[in-house]
Parts: sequence; structure tokens; C-alpha cells
Amino acid sequence: MSEDQVWSIEVKLARMEERQVQLYNMVETSLSKYGDVVNRVSALEHFRTKALAVAGIIGLICSIAWDMLKNRLGN
Repeated sequence: MSEDQVWSIEVKLARMEERQVQLYNMVETSLSKYGDVVNRVSALEHFRTKALAVAGIIGLICSIAWDMLKNRLGN
């Protein structure tokens, strides 16, 4: 094997290593973004649950108030 061939192989290996590092960085970035999205969705689901509970309580209060108003006006 000549020096030119060895040098060519070394260059190719260096490029492959550089691509591998870039791919690892891309995967790492992708996974961190996925984790961020999962955390945000979880927070939104928690907020939605609280909002539904508050809406249910408000609905219950309005329903009771409406029944009381109907009974007072009906008598």
C-alpha cells in the first residue's frame, strides 16, 4: 500500500468520524427537544385537568343557584 492510499484512507476515516460526531449531536439534540415537548404536553394536560375541574365546580354552583332562583320565583 502506497503512502497516497494510506493518506486517502486516513482522510476518509477522519470524515467518517466527523459525520458520526455530527449524527450523535443531532440525535442528542433531537432527544432533548423530544423531552422538552413531552414535559410541555404533560404540563398542558395537567392544566387542562385543573381547568375542567374548575369548570365543573362553576357549573355546579350555577346549577344550584339557578334551581334556588327558580324555586324562589316559582313560590
